[in-house]
Amino acid sequence: MAVIYADLSYHDWNRVKGEFNWTAVLRATSPVLCLRATYGDPQGFNPPSPHVSEMAQGANRAGFDVIGGYHNLIRGDQASTNRQVDYLRRTLDGIGAVWAMLDVERYPELVANGLWPRFDDVRRFVNRWHAVDQRVLAIYLPKWNWDGNLGRPDLRPLNAPLVASDYGSNPTGTPAAVYARGGGDGGRGWAAYGGVTPSIWQYGSNVTCPGASGQTDCNAYRGTLAQLRALLTKDDTMTPAEFSAILSDPTVAAQMRRLPWQYTGGGLPAGMSALSVLNDLYQTTHAAPTAAAIAAATVQALGGQSPADAATAIVAAIGKEKAAALAAALATASQ
Repeated sequence: MAVIYADLSYHDWNRVKGEFNWTAVLRATSPVLCLRATYGDPQGFNPPSPHVSEMAQGANRAGFDVIGGYHNLIRGDQASTNRQVDYLRRTLDGIGAVWAMLDVERYPELVANGLWPRFDDVRRFVNRWHAVDQRVLAIYLPKWNWDGNLGRPDLRPLNAPLVASDYGSNPTGTPAAVYARGGGDGGRGWAAYGGVTPSIWQYGSNVTCPGASGQTDCNAYRGTLAQLRALLTKDDTMTPAEFSAILSDPTVAAQMRRLPWQYTGGGLPAGMSALSVLNDLYQTTHAAPTAAAIAAATVQALGGQSPADAATAIVAAIGKEKAAALAAALATASQ
């Protein structure tokens, strides 16, 4: 089953008059939450985003610990982009948000003012964000906008989690029920576009979320909460059970068995692996000369004397005790 989380803004605040039951929202979804933080350029078109601080505080007290905030992008030059990035960063810092999302949409008010974002605006914002902030920036760029307005660009260079949007018939119901009705983990919202498979699918905007309203935007992630947390916060919180499951994969097990023999470094000669060192050692010891070969070489080195004369000469030169030790060593070498 996927992990579900809610997107909330001041519109949701107004629907419930600020009376969220954050514990109920958490119970129906997950500790992940995304709040509208900012919209536009603080020195230009800049619709307000009230109540984000109050919502973050209430959610935090209830136990939400992966709170993010999103920014509605508008068209602008580099200076405007820089201001928009800084505007979002300041707001996220103020509410303790640990991740961010860029909302790329063609709202009527943006179209009316010629400010709906083009793909160049998206690239500028992403590049600026990565230059000044370490928090993950997800990109909400629905397929209908990618296909209908942005020229079907390649999304891979953004190097960001893609959030897709496909509501289907946009039914009502609980978060889990609406996700299941949309096809769940096999739903059409997971279809790839722009060379990227969505990491997150916003599957409905009429979801009846306990503790919020009947018009809540809900999102799904196919995986565990630990994996979603790691995706959004760069924090690897894999559980022992998840790690054990990975090690049990036959392909992973086969690769792990090869690792000791592929090891290089430490005291191993440059360019050699542990297996190659062991193989060379085996070849060297396997081809060690026998005692007879050593004796023949010794005889030759002593000037071609007979074996008996050579033995007599060796004993005379080194003594009986050392000669016996030499004989024992030769016998061992021949085994």
